[in-house]
Amino acid sequence: MSNISKIAKPWSIALIYLVLGIAWIFFSDKAAEYLFSDNIREMSKFQLTKGISYVLVTSFLLYILIKSLYDQVNSRKQELELLFTNPNLGILKLDEFGYITYVSENTSKLTGYLSSELINKHIIHFTPEEWKEMDLEELNQISNTQDREGFIFNKHLQSKSGEMIIIKAYGIKVFDEKEKKTSYIAAFQNITDQVHFLNRLESQNKSLKEIAFQQSHLVRAPLARILGITNVLDDCELTESEKMDLVKSLHDSSAELDQALKDISEKMKRAVDQEDFSS
Repeated sequence: MSNISKIAKPWSIALIYLVLGIAWIFFSDKAAEYLFSDNIREMSKFQLTKGISYVLVTSFLLYILIKSLYDQVNSRKQELELLFTNPNLGILKLDEFGYITYVSENTSKLTGYLSSELINKHIIHFTPEEWKEMDLEELNQISNTQDREGFIFNKHLQSKSGEMIIIKAYGIKVFDEKEKKTSYIAAFQNITDQVHFLNRLESQNKSLKEIAFQQSHLVRAPLARILGITNVLDDCELTESEKMDLVKSLHDSSAELDQALKDISEKMKRAVDQEDFSS
C-alpha cells in the first residue's frame, strides 16, 4: 500500500497541500528575486515556468492520489458486489433495539419470508418458543460489544413453512456519529443442513459406542479360550488325543469369535441405516 493511501483523514491531505504550496511559492519567489532582480523579462519567464511546473507537479500528485483512492474503492465495490450477490449469503441490518431495518433480496430463499414480512419486526419475533431464552441471552451479549467490534452468533428461526431453520451470522456493531444511533450489520447463511448432519454423526457415534460396549463380552469369551488353548499347546506335553480335542476346541472358539464379529458388524450397519432413515 502506498504512503498516500495510508493518509486516513481528508484534512491531512489538505494540510500537506497547503504547507507544500506556501513553501513552493515562498522559496520560488525568493529564488526569482535573487536570480532575476534586474531583469523583468527573465523574471516573467521564470514565473511562468514556475507556475506551469507547479500545475504539472500538483496534477501528477493529484492523479496518483485519485488513482490510489479509486483502486481502493473499486476493489471494495467488487468485494461488496460479491457479498451482496452471493445466493447463499444474506445481509441483515438491525437497529439498536433489535428491529430489522434491512434485508438483502435473497433472504426469501434463505428463510422463506419476503423482505416486507421481515422489515420492522423484532428478530426474536421469528424465534421458536423453546429457543427464545437462549437467543435473547446471545443477543444481549452482542449488545454489550464495543463499537466496530465483530461478533458471531447462531440464530434459530421458524420459517414461513413452519420448519425450524438455523442461521449463522457474522456481524459488526456500528455507531453512526451523525445520527447518534447504534446499529448491527451481519452477513448470515442457513446452516440447518450442516447442523443436522453433525447431529446425525454424533448420534451414530453414540449408538456405535453403545453397541461396541454391549457386545464386547461376546468377543472376550471365545478370544480368552483361544488364548488359553494356544498357551496349553505351547507349554504342555500332550498326547495326540488331547491335541486333537484342543484343536477342535480352538476351531469351535474361532467360529464363535467369527460369528460374534459378524453380529456386531450387522448391528452397527442396522444402527447406521436406522439413523439415516430417521433423518
